[in-house]
Amino acid sequence: MKTRRAVKVATGALAVLCVTVTLSACGSEGESAAPAASGELTPVTFAMASPSWNPGYAVMAVVEAEGFYEEEGLKVTTNLFPSATQAAQQVAAGGADLGLMTVEPVAIGHGKDLDLAYFSSYWAKWIYSLEVPGGSSVKSIADLKGKKIGVSAVASSGATFARTAMKLNGLGEDAASLVPIGAGAQQINAIKSGQVDVLALWDIQYQIVRNAGVTLTPLPVQETADAWGGGFATTRKNLEAKKDVLERFGRAVAKAFVFAKANPEAAVRDLWKLHPETRGSEPEEKALADGVKVLQVRLDGQEFDAKTLGRIDEAAADRSLDFMASAGLITKFPAKEIYTDAMFKAFNEFSYDDVIKQAQKAG
Repeated sequence: MKTRRAVKVATGALAVLCVTVTLSACGSEGESAAPAASGELTPVTFAMASPSWNPGYAVMAVVEAEGFYEEEGLKVTTNLFPSATQAAQQVAAGGADLGLMTVEPVAIGHGKDLDLAYFSSYWAKWIYSLEVPGGSSVKSIADLKGKKIGVSAVASSGATFARTAMKLNGLGEDAASLVPIGAGAQQINAIKSGQVDVLALWDIQYQIVRNAGVTLTPLPVQETADAWGGGFATTRKNLEAKKDVLERFGRAVAKAFVFAKANPEAAVRDLWKLHPETRGSEPEEKALADGVKVLQVRLDGQEFDAKTLGRIDEAAADRSLDFMASAGLITKFPAKEIYTDAMFKAFNEFSYDDVIKQAQKAG
């Protein structure tokens, strides 16, 4: 599977969607849904909303490294995009068959005839939140007035989340200043040196910060408690025309989740094997332990015991839309209008025991 990074500038996952026909249509439109009798693999183009690979996406490395795509008769090409908005645009314009994206662009695009719908969950929980470094005087959102909030970029979804949280809790959107602190060493230095009072990031990013020795305390935002985060989306046309392909893709990913839970160390090593840049410069033992902690954030909340991986919870999806509607980002509509839950049973039609045994034998 080849990975090609998109070069467009990120505009933020909560930006207004404006899909144009100038986007290249490089998807596999017209391809047969089922594997050919000769054993040919069905090509699938997949848009993943992430600027880079990291242990939070180790599951998506496992699905390739352990041969689960091939088992399902698929040849998947993954393209990375810096934002969920861009991934959504690619899928809507035919540049990809399906994409992995948080809930905002599809919900916002619903009112703009984007015509996308989710067919499988990936983020069981809302991923954005506010957290404060240890010892902070900030105990509630009301304490944010006049403070500095660290964000990856001013146009990021985390920044929009921070502004919205303040608005919903009686503060103006500009009650606190947003300070872009980037990622990696730059981000850690900004936090440790006290350049910011609060952080508005996402779940795996917080774990990466904790791995660097920073103590963090969540700042509750009641409006997103128990909300859904998002998952795999495609066009409504593809829900029918490529249903078999989508089911096989979802089953391959479900196998990768089971493998990663059974042997998270092997999952991180699969990530390193395919994307060596994610290994970092730390000693192997620490790098592996840190990677597993990040991966565990993604595994938490998945429905392994019930064997319903990929299921989208209607109440949680509605909760996400309630938050966006209360923030004025969308006009509220039933969550069922942007997702289908008709495929998760097919995703789980494989032997969990066989995949667990495969994981236990892995290095």
